[in-house]
Amino acid sequence: MSLIHLFRKCNQRCVFCSYPEEGGADESVSLKGWLKEIAAMPPGLVQVSGGEPLLAPAAELCALLAAVKKLGRQAELQTNAIAAAGMRAENLNKIVKALNAASGYFNVNFPASTAALDLKITKVRGAYKKRLAGVTRLIKAGARVRLTHVISSLNYRELPEFAAFAVKKLKGVSWTQFSYIKGIGRADGPLFLPGYAEVRPYLEKALFVCEKNGLHCEVDHIPPCFLGGFYRLNVDMVKMRDGVKGPHLEEKAHVPACRGCRFHELCPGPRKDYIAVHGTL
Repeated sequence: MSLIHLFRKCNQRCVFCSYPEEGGADESVSLKGWLKEIAAMPPGLVQVSGGEPLLAPAAELCALLAAVKKLGRQAELQTNAIAAAGMRAENLNKIVKALNAASGYFNVNFPASTAALDLKITKVRGAYKKRLAGVTRLIKAGARVRLTHVISSLNYRELPEFAAFAVKKLKGVSWTQFSYIKGIGRADGPLFLPGYAEVRPYLEKALFVCEKNGLHCEVDHIPPCFLGGFYRLNVDMVKMRDGVKGPHLEEKAHVPACRGCRFHELCPGPRKDYIAVHGTL
């Protein structure tokens, strides 16, 4: 798996943004630079991120996705879907077609099931309505769409409601990932990290709603020991079992509380930034 940041510009200012506060890509669009970076990446999934990649010119974005396809790799386009709501149909369809050709999917960050909570998290008025419209357009255009719901202290009590919302209002999404907030980056992440134990009962209820209604889901950045009977939904367990290398081996580590846990060999441990805030599990 490889990650490419196209640029820093974004149309939201989310409290959970994990993009580096300083350094990284600049605001310019450089198709030549993007293609060179992708060609040098190791095999595996190519995650196309930003900022917000749908703010890039459609032609350049399609050319990048075509390059991923030519390399025989799969693409994941990470977006908040706001730009998709107002994009010209011609450009939207071209991007969907190029992503589908690369066996890819849109990874849409959908942080809340209500406009009021969305505003608290993204700090952008009107984002919720546009995001909902954007996802609907992507699905109607034939795109595969995964929802990523970042869990923070602002929304963890509303997890069951979000699951019900996704089932009812976002029909056609391929799957949903509940991903615990990272305490890194240029936003306010470290201020919004709830304890795993606090999150657990709400998350279990949300996962039950998804299971009951046939919405496939997975969980990232929360150890399987906090998922109850849904522990198999932890995305790191398969990676650890198969010996897959990746960020999970660098971002996470076992702590004394992990000793004796039945998941010890299949779990890389909690995120290091979580431990920096909470001290232990």
